[in-house]
Amino acid sequence: MSFVEMIPQRLYIGGKITAADWDFIKNNITAIVNLRTKPDQPPFDFTNRIMIWAPLNVRVAPSLDWVLSLMNQLNHLMELNYRILIHDTIGKERLGFVITAYYMQRFGLKRDPAIQLVKQLKPDIKPPADYMRLLKQYENYLGH
Repeated sequence: MSFVEMIPQRLYIGGKITAADWDFIKNNITAIVNLRTKPDQPPFDFTNRIMIWAPLNVRVAPSLDWVLSLMNQLNHLMELNYRILIHDTIGKERLGFVITAYYMQRFGLKRDPAIQLVKQLKPDIKPPADYMRLLKQYENYLGH
């Protein structure tokens, strides 16, 4: 499995889904959040599961409203006990941004401590500069 478990048995992150990953997904994941610019195409019936396609361009950060909307969706899925996979293509930049924002919101952390906590589990995350500025804006919005 090429995914990192961020919240035990609840939240996983990683890069592009490979053919070998679909078996893990079929048996363990009930919601996928895809940050890639290409939609996922599961090789099995995804009925009664959730698939959110939230494409991000690595060169252009989204708006704060986009972040708020995605965090609301993630919180709702967590409240309903979905087992979530968040992924992009490489699993470093866009994914690093989203999982950092989620940790900031969920655990009440500022940007830099959230990134440090995420890096303990996935050391190679590295949100681009525009995304780092948006995380600072999100930190201010959260009131940290």
